[in-house]
Amino acid sequence: MSLFVHLLRFICRLILFALSLLLVLPLVILGIIVAKIFSMPKLNQWVLKTWSRLVLHVCGLSVSVHGKLPDHPIFILANHVSWLDIPIIHSLTLAGFVGKHEIKYWPILGWLAMLGDTVFLQRGNQNSRQQVIQALVKRLKKGRSVAVFPEGRVTDGSHLGRFHRQLVHAAVMTETPVVPIAIKFIKQDGHRNADVCFKNNEWFIVHVWRILSLPSSHVEIHCGEGLTDDNHSTRAVTMKAHQFVEQKLSENDYLPTTHSA
Repeated sequence: MSLFVHLLRFICRLILFALSLLLVLPLVILGIIVAKIFSMPKLNQWVLKTWSRLVLHVCGLSVSVHGKLPDHPIFILANHVSWLDIPIIHSLTLAGFVGKHEIKYWPILGWLAMLGDTVFLQRGNQNSRQQVIQALVKRLKKGRSVAVFPEGRVTDGSHLGRFHRQLVHAAVMTETPVVPIAIKFIKQDGHRNADVCFKNNEWFIVHVWRILSLPSSHVEIHCGEGLTDDNHSTRAVTMKAHQFVEQKLSENDYLPTTHSA
């Protein structure tokens, strides 16, 4: 019986996921293009929020939010364990992400990333990092929020990695509050849901397939207060953000972490 329920759930989610891509996604892309052409940020935000919440629902995720994001532009720092982290944050607010350069060439995801004003970073390239910082500065000065995964990589969720502070310079230079966000995938028993995370460098399509087959799960989003530093220290702000995320994750069975730098 349980096998039948498992199979039925997977088939239903797979059908909904396919319909979302084939029928809803083109409308999402059209809405974003119209919003950009006619400078309608509220429409852009509504489209992305609605699409993100639909994706989370199709994947069987219920969401609870603790804390509230400010209405003014912010610089978000969040932990990163899954591609679902992006629609999770977009379900709250419209924010331009920083992603690795390779994503630009991924089918569907790459197009969506470019439409979502993702800034692409070539890892290990100092010139690329400086260009990204300048792009983020311009975006923040225009009153638009930014979201960064400061670990610089996806983890398996068993720990919180080191927070890199280089990109936080954009927030300090523009005096934009840095808002830490802790994303926790939780089972019904209150423990970390390790099944939602990427495993053993698996391919994206394999990860999506596995997510669709999992039982319904829950994600908690903990939003911290906006952080600033009178001394304009990126290190101090980054460490405060790291400490907030670490404290929230430690309430479940996340392991000890490394410090930010």
